[in-house]
Amino acid sequence: MIKRLASFISALVLCILILPLSGQTAKAEMLKGYPKESALIDENGLYNDDKAQFDELDRMIKEEARKMNMNLIVFTAGIKRGEREVEIFADDSFDEIFGEDTDGLFLYIDISGNSPANDWISTSGNAVFKYKNHIEDLLDALYAYLPPSSEKVYAEDITSAVKAYLNCLDRYKDKKPSPFECDYDPDSKTYAYYKNGEYTVSEHRPLVLFIKPFLIYLAVGIIVSLIVNASIKSAYKFKGSFDPKAYISNELSSFRVNQDIYIRTDTKKTRISSESSGSGHRSGGGHSSGGSHSHSGHHGGGGRHR
Repeated sequence: MIKRLASFISALVLCILILPLSGQTAKAEMLKGYPKESALIDENGLYNDDKAQFDELDRMIKEEARKMNMNLIVFTAGIKRGEREVEIFADDSFDEIFGEDTDGLFLYIDISGNSPANDWISTSGNAVFKYKNHIEDLLDALYAYLPPSSEKVYAEDITSAVKAYLNCLDRYKDKKPSPFECDYDPDSKTYAYYKNGEYTVSEHRPLVLFIKPFLIYLAVGIIVSLIVNASIKSAYKFKGSFDPKAYISNELSSFRVNQDIYIRTDTKKTRISSESSGSGHRSGGGHSSGGSHSHSGHHGGGGRHR
């Protein structure tokens, strides 16, 4: 009986240890088999009958990536995924291919037949800062050629849409990020920003974020003081300076000096003892993430339904 109970407990412990590992392996398998460079990934098999067109579009993506010095992936999805799943898939897939916090974009085009279709652009590294204000422009360029989710998608549609997308990327590739821009990732609790022109990831906020509000308040204070000063001078029509001597008559002013002279001074010192007791504890606020990313790189981007 004791042997059977021991065997049962051992089997139960083994199952508990294996289950989390199996779940993680299943998730990792979803991200395997990708090229380790900029490319067109056709999960849907849309270009199976037109390899020449696939190769041409793949070459254009690689060429634009070299020109921009970024990593670019265009992914035509053949599996139905929910909106949140698409975002996580795009972020994690980019990190799996190129590594966390590397520079580039992952374009997810949903042609799985899902209605509505969920398309997403994931940005990473310096692309977060370059394109965070231009995601809508990139989506507009795509949607000029992508048909609605209810209509059949042809290879020519995707080719035209991706070409327009690449041209739009090229338009903003030289944008310089502001030194005051900062991206916070709640999963890794790190900050991404530019320091001396270099992309930096740190656990601490950049010093420039503390300086910016001070400079704003200082400028506002100076402007307000100038306005108040101008208003007072205009109301009272001051002709001279603000020196108080201008308003004092030397002839009518007299001053007396009084002195107190002490013959002897006694000073008594009393020691006052004080005790301090108790200790204080301060707890700071925390951040939580509703996602289930297996990676923790800094990502931005946006998406749209078709």
